[in-house]
Amino acid sequence: MKYAAVFVSLVLFSVLASVPHPPAVYVNGSAAVPNGTVGSLNLGDDKEFCFDYADDTFKLLYKRILGIELDSKPGAKGHLASSVSWVPKVGKKQAKLLTILYKGENDTDEAAVFEIRKEEFESIASILEARTGKRVSYDHEETLGTRLPPPPPQESALLVPVTFTSTPRGAMVTLWGQTAGRTPLTTKLGPGTYTIQMTSSGLPPWTRDIEVEPGKPLTVAADLGHIQPNTVVITQVP
Repeated sequence: MKYAAVFVSLVLFSVLASVPHPPAVYVNGSAAVPNGTVGSLNLGDDKEFCFDYADDTFKLLYKRILGIELDSKPGAKGHLASSVSWVPKVGKKQAKLLTILYKGENDTDEAAVFEIRKEEFESIASILEARTGKRVSYDHEETLGTRLPPPPPQESALLVPVTFTSTPRGAMVTLWGQTAGRTPLTTKLGPGTYTIQMTSSGLPPWTRDIEVEPGKPLTVAADLGHIQPNTVVITQVP
């Protein structure tokens, strides 16, 4: 039994030692790690994803991970705690952003963004997918071998241009409670019903529901100087 235990220990040690620990840089996100911290990704534990740096470790249970994204553009997909201002440290062509989307302690959607070489990520991609049960989402330029084809272009083709204007100008536009910007504003939305609110200092908020139809651009104009309920003008561009 003693020799059997020693043998099992040696096997486990060799398996864990064989798991790559690729170098990475913590770029941004909601993890309690200083931006720009240099360390390495450690997937040796079958329950926790780890980022080892200096004398500390950021740990994240695999079961809390919601998605994994590898992109060449900062902040393209991740729901970050703050905006990313990113200059590659490991080479312009080789540097990629690895975004780990996860559920926080307070059940909030959070993210941790790391800079990593494409070749280094290839060494852990299959392990990360096996540990989390999630497939890695790649940007349009990324195809690691023949693992995943680029996403189909049809989704972006369905987006419809919607222009928001207001009197006075500069009103804040929110869609379903999410800030979109100030008028005049043009954005692209998928078909469906949206709750729009425009607000301007000293004036009552203006709220309406609009219907976005496929292939029919919209202009939504609001007069915030009037309280009457029927001050919306919606025109469809043929």
